[in-house]
Formats: sequence, structure tokens, C-alpha cells
Amino acid sequence: MPAKRGQLSSSVFIYLFAIIVIALILIFGYNYISKTKENLVKTDLILLKNKLTSDIEAISLDYGSSKKVFYSVPESAELCLFDLDKKDEILNNLPANFNPLVKDSIQGDVKKNTFVLSNSIFESYYINNIEINEPYLECFKPIAGKVSFTIEGIGNKALILTNP
Repeated sequence: MPAKRGQLSSSVFIYLFAIIVIALILIFGYNYISKTKENLVKTDLILLKNKLTSDIEAISLDYGSSKKVFYSVPESAELCLFDLDKKDEILNNLPANFNPLVKDSIQGDVKKNTFVLSNSIFESYYINNIEINEPYLECFKPIAGKVSFTIEGIGNKALILTNP
């Protein structure tokens, strides 16, 4: 029994409607997943700042104590800490290819000493009471999404030490 003209055109509309619905679901799903990823990165950065600040404040007052710390860093970002009391020495020893935004921040006397850097992330903070031995800056690359180092209390400041 051959199909009538009206029956054929209604099935075409059903297929077109199904394709449109599937396309909309894919578009909205992708947008939702990308927004969720962005929110996770923002949350990780806030947690990093809060935990680092509280660890440094707690240990800086406890002379002679030390603590090995681990922090989650989003994506393949790098955590860089600077001793702003040694600004001139830092600027003299920075590699030529170092991040220009960080260089500008240090040269411009912007009160930021902690940077989280990657291709898609640039966050900067000021965390009080940081001291770093020569070359007065430390950059930590994550291993399995975490950076680790030791914080040592030296009275009114916290000394940042790389782990052996």
C-alpha cells in the first residue's frame, strides 16, 4: 500500500523536530558543563587563597614550627610567591621570558605577592607575612593537581621553603 503525500511530509517534520530538539539539548548541555567547570576553577582559587592565608597566619606567629602544606591548583596553573620586601633583587633576577603581568605588578608597586598563572588563569593576591630566601621568589608547578612546600614560622613572618 503506497504512502499518501500527507503522510510522507508529516514524518519529515517529525525528523526535523527531533534533530532540532537533539541539537538544543547538546548546546545547552555543553554550556552547562563549561559554566560548571568555570565555577569549579573559581572555587579552587578561592579555597587556595583562604587556606594559604590561614596557614601562613597561623605558622608565622609560632617561631620555629614548620608545616608541609599541599594545595590544589586548578588545571595546569603554577603558583608563584614573592617576597615584596626584596622587590629590587627580584626584578634584577627575573628571567627575560617571565610573565609580563607579574613583572608589571612588581615594578608598579602593586601590593600583590601571590600569583596563580596558566594560559587561561591569572589571579593575584596579597598574603601578609611571607618571607622567601634568595632569589626571593618561588614558583611551584603542580604534580597531580597539587603543589607542596614547607612553611616555617620565624616570629612575625612565615618562611617559604621548597621541599628537598
